[in-house]
Amino acid sequence: MQPAEPTRESVPADVRTRVMPAVLDELARWGLERFSIEALAERHRLDAAMVYQYWGDRRQLIVDAVLSDLESESAGTDTGSLRGDLEALARNVTNRINTDVGRTMLRALVMDSRGGHDEATRVRFWMAHFAAVRAIVDRARDRGELREGVNTLAAVQIVLAPLNIRALYSDLPVDDEYCAAIVDMAWHALARR
Repeated sequence: MQPAEPTRESVPADVRTRVMPAVLDELARWGLERFSIEALAERHRLDAAMVYQYWGDRRQLIVDAVLSDLESESAGTDTGSLRGDLEALARNVTNRINTDVGRTMLRALVMDSRGGHDEATRVRFWMAHFAAVRAIVDRARDRGELREGVNTLAAVQIVLAPLNIRALYSDLPVDDEYCAAIVDMAWHALARR
């Protein structure tokens, strides 16, 4: 029987606070392929049995850490305007995918199941992205800033796809100029005139 997926309620806050940064550090150092719970525990002075108790396996641990890290994407995106929200989101996404962990995880999640992440993992990851952008679209709609007929999924893809594609196919950081161009494109596509 597969262990239940961890939830914020099932993992004590103090354990989560110690383990999540350690996982991200290990991913940045070693990538997905060489990540191991035993090495994580040894390097970061954690109890491997405790990690297995709460997360069950390395895949669950990695996914939970990355999803927790994704919460930073929606931070500070309620600026009071559609353009400001899009700028804040694009900056947050760019800051994340310009890190070793962000780029590594992004690339791992577009691989097939041999990359260690199944369809359910990819869906969880993209649903977290979708929730951050959906909040921006919903707020703009409530403020009357959104043009009629905007498809929320398409709006999410207009913002995220160009940034993610750039990170997938290049090792160069996504720069401010490119980020601003994506925001401008998205704003023109979504805003009421």
